[in-house]
Order: sequence, then C-alpha cells, then structure tokens
Amino acid sequence: MNNFTFHWLRIVRQMWFLPAAFSLVAALVILLAFGVGRWLPDELPFTLSVEAVAGILSILASSLLTVAVFALSTIVSALSAVTQTTTPRAVPLIVSDRRAQTSVSVFIGAFLFSIVGIIGVNAGFYSGGGRLVLFVATLAVVVIVIAALIRWIGQISAIGRVSHTIDRVEEATINAFHAIDTPRYFGCMPRTGDPQGAPVLTDKIGYVQYFDTNKLQDVAEKAGLHVHILARPGTYVDPQRPLMMIAGQPDEECEQSLRDAFIIGGNRTFDRDPRYGLIVLNEIAGRALSPAVNDPGTAIDVVGTLVRVLMEWETHEKTEELKYPRLSVEPLTPADLMEDAFRPIARDGAGHIEVLQRLMTGLETLATSNTELSEPARRMARDAAARARAALKADSDRAALDRMMGFAETADD
Repeated sequence: MNNFTFHWLRIVRQMWFLPAAFSLVAALVILLAFGVGRWLPDELPFTLSVEAVAGILSILASSLLTVAVFALSTIVSALSAVTQTTTPRAVPLIVSDRRAQTSVSVFIGAFLFSIVGIIGVNAGFYSGGGRLVLFVATLAVVVIVIAALIRWIGQISAIGRVSHTIDRVEEATINAFHAIDTPRYFGCMPRTGDPQGAPVLTDKIGYVQYFDTNKLQDVAEKAGLHVHILARPGTYVDPQRPLMMIAGQPDEECEQSLRDAFIIGGNRTFDRDPRYGLIVLNEIAGRALSPAVNDPGTAIDVVGTLVRVLMEWETHEKTEELKYPRLSVEPLTPADLMEDAFRPIARDGAGHIEVLQRLMTGLETLATSNTELSEPARRMARDAAARARAALKADSDRAALDRMMGFAETADD
C-alpha cells in the first residue's frame, strides 16, 4: 500500500461515500432502463401506463424519505451514545461500520431512484417498453429495500451499545496487527543500538499515521542510503522530533522525498497503530470504573478483550521476511504493549476486587503462555498488586489478592 491507497481507503470509509455510490448506481439504473426501453418494440403484450408507474414510484419515494431520515437519526443517536458511554475515540469506528452504512445507503439510493424515475416518467422520457423495464427495476429495488430494512432492524438493537463498541475496537486492533506485514519491523531490518546519521525533521505537528515503506526503500536504494525509522505509526512528532535518521549523504531533494513518505495528521488512527486500539479499550474501561458510571462489569469485559487481542498478536505470523534491507525500525515491544493494555486498568481498578480478580486471571493466562509476553505479564501483575494493596481496605480482599499472586512471584525480577 502507498500513500494514495491509504488516503483512498480513508475516503471510502467516510459516512458519505457509500450513500453517494449507491445514489450514482440508482441514477445509472434509471438511465439503463431508458436505454434498454429504446430497443424494445413499441407493441408489447404487457404495458404499463404513466400513471401506474409514477404512482408506484411516488409511494416508494415518500416511504423511503421517512425511512432514510429515521435511519440517519438512529446513527446520530448511536454516535452520541458512544461518545457519552465509552470514548469519543471510538466514534470513527462506528461511522465506518459497513453494515450500518450499507443499510442507510440502500434507503438513500432507492429514494433517489424513485425521484429520478418520477421525473423521467412524468416528462415523457420513457416509451411503453421503457416503462416496463423501469417497473421491473422498481420491483427489484423494493426487494432490496425490504431486505435492507429487515437487516437494519437487527442492527439498531446493537449499534451504539457498549458491548458493540468494544467489539468494534477489538476488531480494529486485531486488524491493525494483521495489516502490518510483519508486526515488529514492517518487513524492515530490526534496529539495534542507537541509530547513527543525520536526522530528518518535519515542519508538521501531529501523529504519524502511515509511512510508505516501498517509497522509502526506493529512495534509499537510489541514493545509497540507510534509513533508520524513528517514528512508527502513532508516534507524536514535531519540528524538534526527527522522523528518521539517515546514514549517508542525502541531498535536499532526497530528504524531501523521504519526508513525503510519511503521512502526519492531527489524530491517531487504528489502521497501522495497534497500540492506539489498546489505549481506546483502556479509555472504555476507565470511564466504566469512574465514580459517575461505576460499571466494573464493563471493565471486566475489556480485560478479557485485551487478553484475546494480545494472544492474537502472539499467535500472528512472526516470520520476519526482509523486504526492505535499507530500512530499519524499532519494533513493538511486549513491555510497551503490556503497559498500554493493563496499567490504566490496574490504576483505576485498584479498589475493585472483582476487577482485580479478572485482571490477575488474564495476566496469568499471558504469563503462562510461554511467549514474549510472559515476563512483562508477571511484572504487570506485581505492579497491579502493589497498587491494589494500597487501595483495598478489607483484609479479606487483600488475602484474596495474595492468593492470586502465585504465578507472578515465580518469575525472576
């Protein structure tokens, strides 16, 4: 994927894109009916009057306008609920939900189909054969609308709910791990030691959302350079924080080409930044554990989700195919992932023994998995236990916590 593809995928996920595409298809169907009708004979065994076709389209248009407005208002209410009950950072995932977008797009596209059809029929654009083709197309649209409406009824029962939002963030985080060709190095060489060379700065302030490894490799190969990438997706950069270090003698044009390979925006994205997904899940748990909400059950659900996500990272293909020998990058480290995933919950849930029990169970699962996460999980368990001992007031809770700490105390410090 290059920078253009990255921008194109972001456009495709926008709320307006799919309705616009369906509306275009609806207009093309109207034109197709007009074109096909011209090739049909004037005398057919079965024809429809202008009033009959226009009446059916009028009923369809008036009904779909109400349905489309209702569907859009439902999405707006769901986005408001997500902001208030989970975290605003999860809103883009709800907006980009293809299932909801498809249903709304069908309603809007069918409404436009009806309006354009009414105009064409009343203006006399269609012959008898054209009206017959348009009638058949209208029946197909009615079937599609009914299917979309039934599907939408099932969706509105889930969209905007906390559990649905957690599932969407989990899916986005796992996809972010899988979207990286090799989770640790993007197909580049592992960075060892302190990088040497000239720093390349940016005049932008924000977060790295994506960098084009193919472009970086091509530029480095042509100029005989080695590029040490310092800013993974999700890294905050400014004019004082270098994007990369270059070993070699680059000219100004070469540096600018390397700089253009990075996409920097005001917000972090889920696409290539799995740590962001872990942070968003923690925000959901943090709000649930706040005194205003007091919903430890949601925090427990998030802990289970985090364990599944991290185990998915561990079981994901780890074969590091070297695709870009002139690039090196700092990998995702298990310690960083563990802190992103569990430290905020350990802090906010220190006074909730039920949350601590689920947290320790999850950390034990990771600690006994005999993977790179084992030792970081034990360290996190000891850190969570230290916070809990300071927050728990009942001796029975402290005793229950001590009984759960056996797996962590078997590791070397």
